[in-house]
Amino acid sequence: MAPVKVGIVGLSAKPGTWGMLAHLPRLQSSPNFEIVALCNSTIENAKAAIKAYNLPETTKTYDTYDDLAADPAVDLYIVTTRADTHYEVALPALRAGKNVYCEWPLAADTAQAREMVDLAHQHNCKTIVGLQGRVSPTIRKVKDLVDAGHLGAIHSVNFHGAINVWQNNAVGQKYHYFMDRKVGGNLLTIYGGHILDSLLFAVGELKPGSYRPLMGNLRPRMHKTLEDGGLSEETYEKDTPDQMLLQGRLARSPEAVFSFHLRAGDRFIGAPGSVWRIYGTKGELVVEFASAGPQIGGATSFRFSNAETGKVEEIEVAEGGDEWTGLPTQGQNIGRLFEAFAAGREYGDWDLALKRHQLIDEFWAGGF
Repeated sequence: MAPVKVGIVGLSAKPGTWGMLAHLPRLQSSPNFEIVALCNSTIENAKAAIKAYNLPETTKTYDTYDDLAADPAVDLYIVTTRADTHYEVALPALRAGKNVYCEWPLAADTAQAREMVDLAHQHNCKTIVGLQGRVSPTIRKVKDLVDAGHLGAIHSVNFHGAINVWQNNAVGQKYHYFMDRKVGGNLLTIYGGHILDSLLFAVGELKPGSYRPLMGNLRPRMHKTLEDGGLSEETYEKDTPDQMLLQGRLARSPEAVFSFHLRAGDRFIGAPGSVWRIYGTKGELVVEFASAGPQIGGATSFRFSNAETGKVEEIEVAEGGDEWTGLPTQGQNIGRLFEAFAAGREYGDWDLALKRHQLIDEFWAGGF
């Protein structure tokens, strides 16, 4: 199989950026992909990234999205930039008929997302959305156990997650933009969207009309953490939630209940970042994660309390060996998503992304 030739928008030479941690490792190491072009805000920045990551000297550099989209060598156009730029970055590629990967959320709002989806259909573009939880070995293991009836008939699904954002009424540099709804990337859209997609992929969709989302903004004004570690004297307005709750029923088992709660603030010291419990007639599955988001990294604990044997079983998950565990945690499931595309296996496309945007809209509709 010939490698998929990719062009990346937003791969910075700066250490610790998302493109560098999540996208580059697998694209650079896999024989199924070849990085042929970069597009940055300047040609100099693109050249700096080529040098920083030892990409081939033949890698082309662009400073406009139109120029990258017009490159006939690019098979897959990858958008790694912030949510509020996805629309403008992706549109030239869609109009050029390119296949496009875009990070989640697909756009700053549902109207932009819908236009992107429509354009992709009009130009027969294959699309990938960065909802990587559904290719996680842990999430897929849960799905396999549920689908195989290992838990029996499902009676309840419960998820609780806490993310270390906005402790002590302050927001760090990394999450400043989470305070502004217009940007499109915040605790609800990014973390809530990722987690809900992962859960619903494993246990099935919600029963229409059965659920109610709620959210709260209990820290409407916050200090910002300064570069020296101190706090700003002034406070800044935040119009995005720090508490999110959804309760309803499952379509696969209409009497089964589903509960999701995600919050900001300090975690309980020494506790996992999130806990996912699924109770069925044959026992209860409890999966714990170090972070609030199960889409990144594997479980720290994966156990089944078998009601039939009266024993607790440790569930093993095949991660694929060093080929995968040797990658940065952020890049493991993103890499699996790329490989699923290359091999023609199942992955989330932009129709799925639009569906998840519409679910997020139901949170906003309820207000604070």
